[in-house]
Amino acid sequence: MRALPLPLLALLTAALACGCGKKPPEAGPGALDDAGAPVAISPQGKVLEAAENEAPDGGVGAKKAAIAGAKEKVDIPGGAFAAGSTPGDRGRDATLEPALPQLELGAYSIDKYLYPNDPQKPPTTGVTRQKAADLCQEAGGRLCTELEWERACKGPEGAAWAGSATWDAACAKAPASCASGFGALGMGSALREWTASDVMPIETMVARGAAVRGAKADAAGPDHRCAHRSAVDATSSGDDLGFRCCHGAPNAATIPSPQFQQTFRKAEISPAQLAEMIASVPELKELSHEITYYKEPDDVNQVLSRGDAGVNTVPNTTFTTQPILWSPVPGEEILVVAARAQRSSFIVAFYRLPGDRYRIASSLLLKDEKGPIVLGENSYIRKRIPWGLCWDCRGESGHVTYRDDNRVVITQK
Repeated sequence: MRALPLPLLALLTAALACGCGKKPPEAGPGALDDAGAPVAISPQGKVLEAAENEAPDGGVGAKKAAIAGAKEKVDIPGGAFAAGSTPGDRGRDATLEPALPQLELGAYSIDKYLYPNDPQKPPTTGVTRQKAADLCQEAGGRLCTELEWERACKGPEGAAWAGSATWDAACAKAPASCASGFGALGMGSALREWTASDVMPIETMVARGAAVRGAKADAAGPDHRCAHRSAVDATSSGDDLGFRCCHGAPNAATIPSPQFQQTFRKAEISPAQLAEMIASVPELKELSHEITYYKEPDDVNQVLSRGDAGVNTVPNTTFTTQPILWSPVPGEEILVVAARAQRSSFIVAFYRLPGDRYRIASSLLLKDEKGPIVLGENSYIRKRIPWGLCWDCRGESGHVTYRDDNRVVITQK
């Protein structure tokens, strides 16, 4: 049996098989980084539903565009907008998309359509970023910054896709017929677009490159989001890579790259606060009564000593029964909690949002199993947290994993 990546619960009976006599897992060398004062958690508002379970917010397809003429421009008023995306959004890469910072932009205008800004002509592709900038200058404009592009795409309503709360695949076939809330055509629909901005590097994870927005026609739906960005060699070119021009003084606002944080930090959240969070998630509501945490060090020692080859330590790993604030990659924070609710035990993970709000990521229910459950921390294995009722025993242990697609899953092995 296994845990699902959504807040649907895998139910396990109390009669779990013990993998006795197994050696503990080896971990990479290095010091731990879980020292320091716990982070006080004060959850605000209801927990957001997982992106996979959300009903479309009235999205019935992209806003359809009126017939446009050549060389038309769209005026974008100055003001603040929320850049990036919500943690847990499908397709979101936390190392590239910020978590909805409010940024201020001055007024500017943007070409209604890709260069040469004429829906009756094919967009110009196959040029480098510098060539794109030169062509915009010759046309009396400049290459848009990526935040100007994003604001024009999201429109005044801050839509996730241009003119819509959902991806309309028809826009990939007829991009000039789909408009953002401000009236710009084909944004994110069928071509990637050069911008004047750069993506800043993050050590070995993200290379510096020119910031490119939008997606080619056959890309997955989430890649067409207004917040989606990628880093591309500025000297490259491609048949799927176009551009559009902006006019007016360029905006200086940029997207800073997130930095590595401490991988694991203890979190302070009371059982009552956790119960309130869980009660706001329909699939988890049954776990919101009589929540208690396990005890350290007694319950840790119990889990480690279970099985014929009971252990006292595991190399480079520390153990806890307390909530953990986990940063598997720069720009992402996840609250992981193991606890007991009446007669059953559970593990639950929440994406942490700005303003100490949360979104459900994954959960696992151990039906009629009182635990205790212990979590392991090894700061050199950033994307995985082992858990166990019996340490590394088959059927009584598993992992909380941050996958390469940026989704969180809790599994049993």
